Amino acid sequence: MHVTESSSDSSDALSRLKNQPSAPAEPQADETVESDVSAVPVPERKTTKAPKEEKWTLRDRFNAWLDSFRGPTQDDIEQAIANTPDRIQARWQKLQDDRRAARLAEARAQQLAAEVEEARQALEEQWERESERMAELEYEQALEARRRQQERETQALLRAARRLESDDIPRPDNRPMLQQPDEYLSDEELFERAQQNLPEWQRLDRIVNKARSIEAETPSPPPSATDEAREEAEDFVLPFRKPVTDNPDPKQLDGFRRITLSISWVLFVVVGLFSLGWLGPWPSMIEAHDGLYGGSTSLMSMAFWHVAAWPLLWVAMLLYTLYQWAPSQYSAVRNRTTAWYVSNAMLLAAATKLLAHFQDVGLEVITSIAATVLLARAVGSLNRYTERNAKERFLVDMPIGAFTGWMLIFSGTTVFTAMASWNVLDLFWIPETVWAILAIVVLLIVLSRLTLTGRGRMSIAIGFSFGMAAIIGTRLFGEDASFILVGVALLGSFVVLAATENRRYQISIAEKQAIEHLVYADDAEDR
Repeated sequence: MHVTESSSDSSDALSRLKNQPSAPAEPQADETVESDVSAVPVPERKTTKAPKEEKWTLRDRFNAWLDSFRGPTQDDIEQAIANTPDRIQARWQKLQDDRRAARLAEARAQQLAAEVEEARQALEEQWERESERMAELEYEQALEARRRQQERETQALLRAARRLESDDIPRPDNRPMLQQPDEYLSDEELFERAQQNLPEWQRLDRIVNKARSIEAETPSPPPSATDEAREEAEDFVLPFRKPVTDNPDPKQLDGFRRITLSISWVLFVVVGLFSLGWLGPWPSMIEAHDGLYGGSTSLMSMAFWHVAAWPLLWVAMLLYTLYQWAPSQYSAVRNRTTAWYVSNAMLLAAATKLLAHFQDVGLEVITSIAATVLLARAVGSLNRYTERNAKERFLVDMPIGAFTGWMLIFSGTTVFTAMASWNVLDLFWIPETVWAILAIVVLLIVLSRLTLTGRGRMSIAIGFSFGMAAIIGTRLFGEDASFILVGVALLGSFVVLAATENRRYQISIAEKQAIEHLVYADDAEDR
């Protein structure tokens, strides 16, 4: 709304009066008026002059134009606010009705489509049954027509045989038809064709019957060596499961597994460098505690050069860890089942070296045996999930196998070293040599149980043999020599290595000679 202030209106009116020309008539009246004006107070002054028309500016016209639009009143606004819940409820109800109607329409459409599909399938099945019935009927009619035609031809052949003073004619199943499918011969024509073909058919029939009689009188030849070898090849069952070729869907835990394995490898290497004296101010593990892990502490002690096995294991486990980051191994089942065992085994092996370096109570026995058990579980997982190609065999099975074999023999060394620190090498008054031979035998049995799996895990035998060679070397040329122990160790190691290689050879030969007849162990169980 347009509102003008009274002060601005008065100033506008005063300026318009000043601009008007003064009237010359009646000067006396003006004086009288001036005297009256001076006598009357200003606030009570009233002018009797007629108001003049105001001058409208552009702003006034714009405000007046805006005022011409009729807006909502206070009652309209209050009523609209009061009706808002009802309007929202009505809109919500309409939305629900529309959705319900859409669902009903979709359900009807689906039902109609299902009915149409069912009708179509029923019609197709009816057509198929009708076609089968017609085909069967046509086949029966063709058989009946053939049978009647064979009877006609038999009669014609009998007439021809009587003409030749013979009743010997071929059976219907041993002779061709006289009449071709695309022709029709009369009885006389059949008789003429029978006279032409009967002599040759009789000669062939006599030859066939003579050959059959000779074959019946001749005994069947014995089965040859080739057939027996083929039968043996057909019964050959591979001693491992069929590889799992498809990877499951990746999960977030797969990435966490690879990171954890990488961190474990780094700790495995760093701790090894410190424990071997190659980093830091501490001496080597061999020199710690007055050479407790030297070559003369017990009969199971290794030569000083056994520490060379750790760098080889670092490289092997590096290959295994890096292969885990390959795209094809992100969610592989073999990695999911073995990586956690291997990761914890590397941490326990690092803890074994730390305990052997900084204490002489024998606590490293616990960690070394625990690492060996975890690695044996990893080998069992490899047996359940066979390698898919040679790359997996080289980068997964071989590192784990070498690590397992080494920790198996090293755990025996830690046990006897702890017994030496406790002064119980002659436990129960039994000589140390007997305990060492028993330990070697037990370790060889466990080794054979691990190596004679899969295709023959030679990597486990190699890792074990490296440690056994260190023990044999110091028993032959060291201070505490024992030729009996050396003989048992050499003989047992040779037997295990030979059995493992023989398993590998037999499986390789079977795969090359009878690849099409091979059956996996799990397939044979399903039969």
